[in-house]
Amino acid sequence: LGMRRTMTPNQIVSYNVAKARALRGWTQEQAAEALAPFLGAKLSGASFSALERSAWKVDRVKQFSADELLALSRGFDLPIGFFFVPPPPSFDAGLHAPDAGFKGLDPIVILDAVLGTPANLGHWEEELRSYSASIAPKPRSKRETPSVSPSDLADRLRTLGAGRARVLLRHA
Repeated sequence: LGMRRTMTPNQIVSYNVAKARALRGWTQEQAAEALAPFLGAKLSGASFSALERSAWKVDRVKQFSADELLALSRGFDLPIGFFFVPPPPSFDAGLHAPDAGFKGLDPIVILDAVLGTPANLGHWEEELRSYSASIAPKPRSKRETPSVSPSDLADRLRTLGAGRARVLLRHA
């Protein structure tokens, strides 16, 4: 009908769950098994199918919590940001948001939110450097595993910044 499709961030996550499953070569059943330890329960076949279908259905869009996003990341062994990558530009989908017009926002908005922008990346980098410099308390017993403060967070952030630059160059 000549109308541009818009997708909510939750629909984009659903779209990428299907992509992650295909990337791993898993059936919906295998994906549900892999996610079960991280979700705390195994999704039924109907629930997993509905989750993926919600990328295209506007009447029942799956709402993801931060806990579920972390579970998806751990279960598929992919960064949380993977699940927020919009469909390719050839798909011509706008990002639905309360402040979006009828045609939606440019999908780069969701990438800006995930990867940061030159204006706000410094705050995140500062927090990560502070976190990586801190030392976790020693475990109270020999059975507890000590918390790890990764010393390579600054390097990871540099890699992320380089990736952001590549994304921006492609859109320029």
